[in-house]
Amino acid sequence: MKSKKLLLLWIMPSLCLALAFNGCATRAGTYPTLKQTEINVHWPMVSYQNAAAAGRLTLAEKERINQAYAAYKTAFDQALQAAGGNHNAPTPDNVKALANEVIRTISATPMINHTMY
Repeated sequence: MKSKKLLLLWIMPSLCLALAFNGCATRAGTYPTLKQTEINVHWPMVSYQNAAAAGRLTLAEKERINQAYAAYKTAFDQALQAAGGNHNAPTPDNVKALANEVIRTISATPMINHTMY
């Protein structure tokens, strides 16, 4: 009985997360501000960093993700500077596209725990 309760406690949050964040399609276009964009990219990056630290990624996977993130981060920093440091400024389209690319690249990597985001 105890194992059923534990299983239920594990499944319910996972199910809720899966429904709330159903892949990139739901996230596309949900970057109204630079702050929200930064948050949306943060959790997939945490999963990536954990997988990399655990040695679960190939060099090619790390390079692909690092490249996508570097392009996003450069564009994000430029947009933030153009907004005068205002994190509540609207996210430019190029930054949205690059954020989506980071999330897509991480999501396409099988050894990363996708339940965190």
